[in-house]
Amino acid sequence: MGILFIGYGNPLREDDGVGWAAAEMLFHTDHRSRLTVETTHQLLPELADPISQADLVIFVDAAVDGEPGEIRCQAVRPFPQPPGAFSHHVSPAGLLQMAQELYGRCPPAYLFTVTAASMGFDEGLSPAVTAALPELLRQIEEVMGGA
Repeated sequence: MGILFIGYGNPLREDDGVGWAAAEMLFHTDHRSRLTVETTHQLLPELADPISQADLVIFVDAAVDGEPGEIRCQAVRPFPQPPGAFSHHVSPAGLLQMAQELYGRCPPAYLFTVTAASMGFDEGLSPAVTAALPELLRQIEEVMGGA
């Protein structure tokens, strides 16, 4: 399958839509041919199937801790979800665990977060998060370049 990009959050809640904005930017890069882009309001168990088929998975979401516009990247490893957690609030690690358990395959994965300045009821990103997008894209492309 190549690279699976999952941008999640709510684009109607200002900076919570950073995953969607990053998805839009990535769709217009040279990586388009080997990239599958998914956007969603929250992570769902149904994503375990396409995750199991990918060579690399990139998750992007907003964070609340840190300075507005701060970018963090961490490798994600499979980790079982607590009982009853499969309908809401599934984590990237939980999805990787589901992919491994249900489909026998779990690709390498990374979670990029950008610290939000505002998550009010409005469309569009804050100036701090907007300014961070080019660096976010650069870091994502660096990780994808190694895949």
